[in-house]
Amino acid sequence: MEIECVGKLYKKGRIEIDPTLFSEIKSGTEIKLTISVPQRKSKKKAVKELSPAARRFLKRMENAKPLGLPDDPHELSHSILAEERMEEKFPWLG
Repeated sequence: MEIECVGKLYKKGRIEIDPTLFSEIKSGTEIKLTISVPQRKSKKKAVKELSPAARRFLKRMENAKPLGLPDDPHELSHSILAEERMEEKFPWLG
């Protein structure tokens, strides 16, 4: 039988684990215990590991305009959409 759980290490080497996990095991039974310490993930380390181009891309994604319908229905009017499209196609005219 294998049981995987998370415990906490306290001062003086005491390890606290939920005792209900061992309810099916008789007292005095030999057990094999493996301890691993999970690594803490840091957002700063992940960003430092990215290339400069990837960081620029992520920054642009954060600053990008949201997709979908705008909150203001006036922004959907045909004349405004046509003006925006004309500015995109012919930027020197605007």
